[in-house]
Amino acid sequence: MESLSPFLLVNHDSVEGLLLKAKCEYQIANLNPDQDRDNTSLYATAYDSFEHVLKLQPTNEEAMLYAAYINIFITQVNLPEAHVYCDILALSEDEDTRVKAIGYRRHVNFTLGNIELVLEDIELMIAHYKPLYPHNRSILDKELSMLYMEKINIYLWHKEDAAKAFQAFRDGKAYPHNNYLTNNAIALLALDHQQYELAGEAAFMAFNYSEEEPTQELIDLYHRITGLGRKDKLSKILVHSLLLALRRFSAPLGVDKMEILSLSLDYIKVYPEWDIPYYFAGTFLFDEKKYEEALPYLEKSLERGGMARGLRRYIDAVCRVTGQLPVIKKWPEDSPEAYYDAGCDLYYESIPNIWTELLANELQELKIKFYENSYNRFYNYFYNNTGECLANEIHTFAKCCNNYGIALTESGAFEKAAEVHAIGYSLSPFWEQLNSWGTALKGLEKYEEAIEVFQVASTYSSDYLSFPNYLRLRAEVLDITYRSGQLEETHEILDAITKEYDSFLEINKGELTEEQLFELSEQYIIIQNVRHDLLSKGSTEDAIKAWQNELVKNPDDNSAWFMLMQEYYILKDYNQCIACADNYQAVKKEAIQAASRCKIHYMRGLSYMSLGNYEKAIEDLRSLIEPLKVVYPSDEYELSRAYLHLSDCYFTLKKWDNCNEVAYQAILCYIRNNWSWDDELLKVKLQYADALYITGSKDGALENVKNILEAYPDNKEALKRKKEWKTGLFSFLKF
Repeated sequence: MESLSPFLLVNHDSVEGLLLKAKCEYQIANLNPDQDRDNTSLYATAYDSFEHVLKLQPTNEEAMLYAAYINIFITQVNLPEAHVYCDILALSEDEDTRVKAIGYRRHVNFTLGNIELVLEDIELMIAHYKPLYPHNRSILDKELSMLYMEKINIYLWHKEDAAKAFQAFRDGKAYPHNNYLTNNAIALLALDHQQYELAGEAAFMAFNYSEEEPTQELIDLYHRITGLGRKDKLSKILVHSLLLALRRFSAPLGVDKMEILSLSLDYIKVYPEWDIPYYFAGTFLFDEKKYEEALPYLEKSLERGGMARGLRRYIDAVCRVTGQLPVIKKWPEDSPEAYYDAGCDLYYESIPNIWTELLANELQELKIKFYENSYNRFYNYFYNNTGECLANEIHTFAKCCNNYGIALTESGAFEKAAEVHAIGYSLSPFWEQLNSWGTALKGLEKYEEAIEVFQVASTYSSDYLSFPNYLRLRAEVLDITYRSGQLEETHEILDAITKEYDSFLEINKGELTEEQLFELSEQYIIIQNVRHDLLSKGSTEDAIKAWQNELVKNPDDNSAWFMLMQEYYILKDYNQCIACADNYQAVKKEAIQAASRCKIHYMRGLSYMSLGNYEKAIEDLRSLIEPLKVVYPSDEYELSRAYLHLSDCYFTLKKWDNCNEVAYQAILCYIRNNWSWDDELLKVKLQYADALYITGSKDGALENVKNILEAYPDNKEALKRKKEWKTGLFSFLKF
């Protein structure tokens, strides 16, 4: 506006300049937060400016469109004049202008009570929209959905013409809307007119799209349909509507939820080849944790068509009953949102309860497949203009992209994951998508692109992005910068993050709960890992000072305790190493990852051994065994070391049965992996032989000695045992 004023002083009749001024005034009115809803003076100023443009150029369509909009939707001071503008603009050569003008005029006619003209404009808009968006189904379906809903409501409430309301509902079925109140009204009216199939279609949509708590109208609809069922068998769509209502609202409806099973079983007899009653029967039993009873119903539902969420329950139930995952021969035809919901259910509800190490890969593939089914159906709808209009939400598609991309990244399919995340972010941007996208790019080692994506994510407002999550995003930038060898930049970023972290703690620490502090330290781990890598290039003493300083700022920083534990272990300050391990375990509790658990038990266990506290060492080394099997499922080297150390401890403590057990496990590691003899194997074989001999297994002991001598014929310890055991002596075992 300031730049425009000097120009208009000289060119006071410039249509372009005056139009720009009017548009600026309109935007100022829009952006003014202090303007009272009833005070439209700023809009009135803009309106006058558009009118001034029209005096100079009466055919200026842009000015006319703005003036009509302000008059109709904001000031409403001269609706007949706005109507005239709309009539003129409805004849415009520009299709977009024509559609807007007809839409504005529709609103004027409704306000003025010209209902017949409103209906005419609705028909005009339907006719205009179809050629306007021939290659964009999502926009076309959304616009037509709203128009048909408006048409239905006019015939329902203004014309009170049931036949035409029903016809409008049928015409608009291809473009369903999620206004459950309108669908509810159509269903009740259809029941009044004995239009039962139509009533069922409308009732299903009403129950499906309603709020969590049903309105009285929905409750009335349920009871009306139930009343019909007492007299005669119901059509499939009415049964489906009732079952859906019962599943969603059994408590508010005042109905025992067992009615779901009862109704399902009744209609399995009536419609034995229909999948829906089998689905609801199986779902009810599944929710009651009667998995074996649920299985045949869920299976029969899938054989007859089935649904995505029914498939998820079937997979879950089969696994709980048999311990195995089923082979899915055919995936049901279902909506993209249904597959997205089923994928989320699999991840959040099934996998935590049925996961085993043996099933991990299969479960991951199933998770990917559910999201892939959702993604492909969404993609076909939004990009290929195929598939049904089912009130598809673009934000749900974006969320599907995020979950699908994460699952792909977990499986190492980084290229496809990055492609999916890019599409998701273009549809409905949110920082979580950027975080996932950046992770995929990081996996591809496209470090510059990944940094750019993480940096964009970190600029989101604190209304959407908590400080711990912001910290995680900044940590990713730091980690990638370090990985790409930019050490100077890494130090700069680390210093900046440290200052932000320290400042946040200083301001907020007194208000943060224990859980919030824990979350903060969890998101700080990547940063501390980079700090550790940088400190490792210097002295251990300097590293210890740095980590002690971190703990002064936040004694609950579990990663700092973990790093200190490692540094003290390197320095062979075993008491301090043990203390740090204890503190780390106390702070992190059950959230310790398997890999970290291995390090704790290993370093603390060997520290206790070095201090001569073998009983405590055994506790840690015993606790090390299972995590090692998880972290290194196909590599037994670390596992063999744990058994070797345990054998040392038990041998020293003269706990011969225990020594037998762990020494044998260590030897088995060598045998399974076909490892060559080394000093460790020689030592544990001698320990095993001694333990066998003392516990009464003389033959086994001698066999082990023989085995040693085959590899080391001159080994003095083995020769000594061979000689003395054959004569029944065991003086060398005096301690």
